[in-house]
Amino acid sequence: MTQSPYQIESILRGLQVLSLFNHHTPTLSLTEIKNAAGLNKTTAFRIVSTLESAGYLKRDPETKRYRPGLKVLQLGFAAISSLEFRQVARPYLRQLSEAANETASLSVLDGMEVVYVDRVRQQQIVGVLLGIGSRIPAQCASMGKVMLANLPPANLEVLLSQPLQPCTPHSLTDRGALEAEFDRVRTQGYALNDEELEIGLRAVAAPIWDHTNSVVAAINVSGSARTISFQRLIEELAPSVSETARQISQAIGFGGIR
Repeated sequence: MTQSPYQIESILRGLQVLSLFNHHTPTLSLTEIKNAAGLNKTTAFRIVSTLESAGYLKRDPETKRYRPGLKVLQLGFAAISSLEFRQVARPYLRQLSEAANETASLSVLDGMEVVYVDRVRQQQIVGVLLGIGSRIPAQCASMGKVMLANLPPANLEVLLSQPLQPCTPHSLTDRGALEAEFDRVRTQGYALNDEELEIGLRAVAAPIWDHTNSVVAAINVSGSARTISFQRLIEELAPSVSETARQISQAIGFGGIR
């Protein structure tokens, strides 16, 4: 590669060190960094110390090994956010749908409405014709409940101050009942929908977190009560939806600590 007269050697070396970390080498010692990058010990130490002080590397005090820091995750999120969010989540959504043999969906929250961003259909949903861009009342939907439950308290207070209309006799519209439901959702990490949006429809949803520890979207699996018993909803689908949501969250930069 032809070097430009405007290149800064120390920056190139710093980037070279960061590029050493990957799936196969998630942590490295100073000696391993020195050898892999072809640097002398003094130069390697200065580069690693600089990256650590800037937050791009983190040193384990017990093992003395280095791993990428939060700043690297933030850079990764900045890069991936230039892609369409739906494009990032789509493979995970498709895999979830195929494994469950049920419809999987991705949505965002707009006020007190859930807006569908993507859907992978496996079976005809009970009487509900929803597509990308469709809107439904958030308090009646599993994805809506899981996103509302994780809003900042002040934001949630504003949204719950308005009158809420039920979709079925099972819908929660009472302020106290909704707050109790949100407490359960935050504790268990997922939200259920047992015929609250449509009679005969069940669903389970989990939140998508970003690098700022904010919930930016949600995914769910939904289907007929004939194929999704309440036991299956809890024992099989809730864990798989939660795990898929975790994977998508990591893919967009979530560090795993809230």
